[in-house]
Amino acid sequence: MKSVLSSKSYAILAILLALSLGSLAGLSQPEQERRTGLVEDWSMRHVVFARSGPVTTMMAAQRDPRSFFSWRKTALTSSRVGGAPAPQEENAVEGRFLALPGILNRRPRSSGAHVDWSISLGGQSTAPAMFPAKFSFDINAAPSCANDFVIFPVNQAPDGTHENLVAFRNLYSGTVPANGMCNRTASASDSGVSATVLWSYAVGAISGHVSTSPVLSLDGIKVAFVESVSGQQPHFHVLAWKSGDGVDATNLQNAQLPSVLNSFVSSGPAAGSGTATDLAFGASGGGSGDAISSPFVDYASDTAYVGDDRGNLVRIKNVFCFGCAGTPPAPSMDGTWGTGGTVVVGAGSCAGTANSRLTGPVQDPVTGNVYVGCADGKLYGFTSSGNALATPSVTIGNGTALGGVVDPPIVDGINGFVYAVSGTNGSSPVLVQAKANLSSPRTATLGGVGGFNLHSPTFNDAYFSNATSTSWLVYVQGYNGGGNHAFLYGAGFDASRNMVTGTPANSITLHVTALETSPLTEFLNGSTDRLFLSLLSQNTLDAFNINAFPAGTSTTAAETGGTSGIIVDNVSAQNQASSIYFATLGGTHAAVKLTQAALQ
Repeated sequence: MKSVLSSKSYAILAILLALSLGSLAGLSQPEQERRTGLVEDWSMRHVVFARSGPVTTMMAAQRDPRSFFSWRKTALTSSRVGGAPAPQEENAVEGRFLALPGILNRRPRSSGAHVDWSISLGGQSTAPAMFPAKFSFDINAAPSCANDFVIFPVNQAPDGTHENLVAFRNLYSGTVPANGMCNRTASASDSGVSATVLWSYAVGAISGHVSTSPVLSLDGIKVAFVESVSGQQPHFHVLAWKSGDGVDATNLQNAQLPSVLNSFVSSGPAAGSGTATDLAFGASGGGSGDAISSPFVDYASDTAYVGDDRGNLVRIKNVFCFGCAGTPPAPSMDGTWGTGGTVVVGAGSCAGTANSRLTGPVQDPVTGNVYVGCADGKLYGFTSSGNALATPSVTIGNGTALGGVVDPPIVDGINGFVYAVSGTNGSSPVLVQAKANLSSPRTATLGGVGGFNLHSPTFNDAYFSNATSTSWLVYVQGYNGGGNHAFLYGAGFDASRNMVTGTPANSITLHVTALETSPLTEFLNGSTDRLFLSLLSQNTLDAFNINAFPAGTSTTAAETGGTSGIIVDNVSAQNQASSIYFATLGGTHAAVKLTQAALQ
């Protein structure tokens, strides 16, 4: 049954968007009137925001600026495709508002080889299952060639010819399917149809790799990331980048002439200074380092959570210090969290064992709880003060080589759920839904054990926009019953928002061998709900139209080695301005942009 959103529903939506805009890190009124940028990074897909929920919960969620980004993008999607949003299946009810959904359609399959820009990152790439981070200068304006940029972490030791963090601008360049809005006249130093290096750094407190995903400040002027070497304490850095640092004037597509940064400032780095801070954290003994735990920033309190490979979860304060008066302090351990800023995760099961590697942590803005996965196969939860939850953990996998939790959980504070995956619980790959207090776990089994770790799932747009939960799907990779074919599953939900247990009814074959995929990424672009994933050993990136559960791939691009995590930028009518970004894991280890619609 169709219905129309009530004026009260729109009023609530407007209030939430306004409150979210005003809440960005406590900005003063003059600061609120400046441009509002848009951050796209790994965390945006791990803390998610339904567009329907109780008003009190929706109000609590807007403490996190990511809620504003999520809801605002939906409003822009609706406005840019023209007309009012399509009606929902259900009327708005007292104390709830409904979202701005799209009407979806299917696109034809492409020829298979990408023709958009691709820039070499050098001898190594962004690490598997890690993500670039993108900053759009102003979400209320057209995409910007000069000011929008994307940052790629590079999993290699830094020196004068090897960067470990690089940013590109002139993103919306290309020639197919149409000339990009950022195309320029070609010259000896510039192809004219590709992105250009904005800055490139070799950050080397310990000559370490940037093995995880970076995080941007809300104004885009600073970036937080971790430098890591196995067996040493990882180092947390905040960089205030300077345009032009590490740019090769003779070749604007060359990222391998970085600015070497191995001395650090003792206070918060000044905007545009090209300086960085340095903070060692976690265990100092052998077996430490940070292989997979990307930092998660709580913008409201200006703190960051990050783990190491020894089961230590830390909280760091004064991360970006946006709006600090006088000389800003450098980031430091937050002594109000655990002991000296460190919480030991699952002593005897996670910490203190051979299975102590932590995922990226994720904070729920509604409850303040912080969740982190471990190689022991469990998902752990802590209060905002660092105390274990009453139910301190929920078992996802069995803690074997394939039975750990290797990707961060997905946290849905509005609906009160947490999701995590593992390659095996002893008999099957699994997707688990638990309540925010880690009680009442429900398990979807994903075929036979396929011999690979499982990476993060994603939801269809109905999960965010439709109050009728029987229309929800969570997309996740798994295998057939024999574990020798890669499958794509769509796990459903009952009318009470509980994920349906057992093997999902929806499935298609991704490939007739068992293989590993990248994390899954969903994006609603105008009238099309899209799903992106990469088949690593098959050297492809695949797109699906998920209006309904798909019958197969809608578009494919050849990408050597498969891809890192995939981020999505705009809904735009500008040429080349609705795109995806990722790094290839083989070949030239390239930073790549493709258009969303045709993967070209």
